[in-house]
Amino acid sequence: MSLVLNKSNMIFLCSNTKIEVSHKVDIILSPEFYWVRIFNIPVKNITQARHVFPTLFEDILDNVSDLSYQAIKLDENKYLCFAYINKKIYEAIKNSGINLSLVNSVYFAQNECKEFRQFMVEDKSFLYTDDDILVKVPNGILNENINLNENLHHINLSNNKVDIKLYNNFLSSKQIYLILAVSLLFSIINFTKIYDYKNSISLLDEKIELEKQKSNLPSSMIQVDSIISKYKNIADQEIKKREIISYLLENSSFKLDNISLEKDILTLVYQNSDKTKVEEYINKKYKIISSKVENLDLYIRIKI
Repeated sequence: MSLVLNKSNMIFLCSNTKIEVSHKVDIILSPEFYWVRIFNIPVKNITQARHVFPTLFEDILDNVSDLSYQAIKLDENKYLCFAYINKKIYEAIKNSGINLSLVNSVYFAQNECKEFRQFMVEDKSFLYTDDDILVKVPNGILNENINLNENLHHINLSNNKVDIKLYNNFLSSKQIYLILAVSLLFSIINFTKIYDYKNSISLLDEKIELEKQKSNLPSSMIQVDSIISKYKNIADQEIKKREIISYLLENSSFKLDNISLEKDILTLVYQNSDKTKVEEYINKKYKIISSKVENLDLYIRIKI
């Protein structure tokens, strides 16, 4: 059955609700999606009461470990307790056609529909019992046939929202605890490694400082970096010279007679060599500054 959203932007969600919405909505859950009971518990507050919630529903439910719990304090030691399966509600909302991102808040019908002691929604009947618990009943029992979907705009929502996760949790509680335990173990291992790493860094810093003192290096890292940069440039130049000379000597067909270096200018002297071929060979990798032939000797200058 497909519903048309009423002007209140509220939806009473049943197990077979189908609806399309394009804006934010509040969802009121039918009693089909939760169990509710009133208990007298000798505790002062809801936080203390949470510890005993599972045992309170053991007599009517089989697997209480899959349940989530919520409660409202009615009086001294008196609590209205709800039990529900998060995944079941998640699937119902998803299957109804409502985009989960459009869900504003979710509420229990138990708390929101008290103005209507009995009503119908999507051919389903609901009424409040003598002890004020909203239940689903067979059709035909109601004395009044109030269509709640037509009267949702009369409802003023309470502050008692359902604490629900609108995403599918594929992991069981045991699996989640196992993952948390493994994560904790990895955290401890990483912490230990970080501690060892910091100790190693500290020892390395001490060794560097000792080397500085032995080599009479300045204490300032800026000065040390400047010295390192200077010698690095020199080393790079020497490496480049060796690469050039190695390249020139690879071609044995040219008679290289002499090599001289002045600053960054390399002068090559070839005997009885074809000027054009030598230039072509050198130009493949290096730029020729000048070349000339004197007394059958070819002089070529290249910049390193």
